[in-house]
Amino acid sequence: MSRLAALGALPRRPLLPLTSLKVGGPADWLLRTSEREHAIAALQMAVDEGLPVTFLGGGSNLLVSDAGVEGLVLKPMFARVQMLVDRDQAVLYAEAGQSFSALARRLAHQGWAGLEWAVSVPGTIGGAVVNNAGAFGGACQDVLLSVDVVDAEGRLRELDPAALAYRYRYSRLKERELGLLLVVGARFALRRADPHLLRQTVQRLQDQRTLTQPRQQSAGSVFTNPEGDYAGRLVEAAGLKGATIGKAQVSPQHANFIVTFPGATAADVYALIVLMQEEVWRQHRVWLRPEIQLVGRWSEAERRRLEAPLA
Repeated sequence: MSRLAALGALPRRPLLPLTSLKVGGPADWLLRTSEREHAIAALQMAVDEGLPVTFLGGGSNLLVSDAGVEGLVLKPMFARVQMLVDRDQAVLYAEAGQSFSALARRLAHQGWAGLEWAVSVPGTIGGAVVNNAGAFGGACQDVLLSVDVVDAEGRLRELDPAALAYRYRYSRLKERELGLLLVVGARFALRRADPHLLRQTVQRLQDQRTLTQPRQQSAGSVFTNPEGDYAGRLVEAAGLKGATIGKAQVSPQHANFIVTFPGATAADVYALIVLMQEEVWRQHRVWLRPEIQLVGRWSEAERRRLEAPLA
């Protein structure tokens, strides 16, 4: 038995409940831990045993293969928050497992501005930092001061935004260009503002999300927006709003969302992504880049198929 079991990791555990699409197979090993030291030890053990490692935040921007995920799936749940206040400015430190939207709402109600755009962003601090999460004109890159990461040898490092090379929905952490690094926490710049006005902003953004985005199970935006255009507009213009494969559907409310229903599979969602890409390419000659990440036992051919149009 793997040494991971001694830390509380469980074999062949379903991931479906931990993802917003509610599809996909099990993890070979799953560790959900609120102890930073356990997460770091598990990372080192997995590397020592030659096991692949997948980090899981809120599960809101990924598609887990029906065949599951090899190696260790590590879900940090440590969620400590600290504030260092200097008059009307503050540095917020939040650990990786903290809910991003819940924290953003709480800060806004307390009169701290900087993260109010995130009040409807699903997922955790760790996932938001890795993916440069954003909404309503704001993004992590606008307010991030630094991020704490741990490498496979257990060494703690502090990276500034320049090291992450942030751009739209991208960071070097997301592509693992800096190696296998576990995000353990991040620092953000905040400023004081009128709590009443911030509460009004929060309500307006939440109302806007309710009006424009589906409330069913989804993984958020399927594609990043191409330069000068919107992925949802292109998919809708291609006539795919409401298109269905199996138990997965292009949302009738917003064409850049795929929603799932009971009995859906990852294969249903994948096939719908391919259909959206190919039909938009056929009609508009724009290749939509997935914002959703494929996780687990997808073949290289399946991964490559999403990268560029077939010749």
